[in-house]
Amino acid sequence: MKKIIIIFLFICTPLLAGKVERLGFYNLQELLEDDNLTYKIIRSCVSLNSAITEITKEEHPELSKSFFETANYLYPFGILTLSKIKKMNYKDVEKEYMTSVTAQTSDYMDFMKQNGVANQSFIKGTFIGDDLNFCNEIRSAIEITITETKKLKSKN
Repeated sequence: MKKIIIIFLFICTPLLAGKVERLGFYNLQELLEDDNLTYKIIRSCVSLNSAITEITKEEHPELSKSFFETANYLYPFGILTLSKIKKMNYKDVEKEYMTSVTAQTSDYMDFMKQNGVANQSFIKGTFIGDDLNFCNEIRSAIEITITETKKLKSKN
């Protein structure tokens, strides 16, 4: 039975590759230059943090709380970026964004659950840990930018 599960994982993992992909290949400069890439990364970071929130909330509620906070912090920036790209009103973009995040969150959860079967860990043996670090860098960069902008405005 264990061999069947492992074979199944090898067959299904490439199918998920289009939906769940490594984020850490990009750098912050690329994000500043490409709104579509910025949207993709923020959406993926929200989805990844939401998936980990869902997977860990029962057994590790305090840990899941930090992932939930990151997802909620980044969420509106994804909507704003998509709104800039599509030039649509906020409410319409928010619906599209919510649908996209929900689908990708499900893809991340499936990916992590399959990895959990194979490696006895949702993250071990994957790029998820690196992506979480990358997402935290994105959040930190946004926080720093907002803080610096407020300082500049208060000086003027």
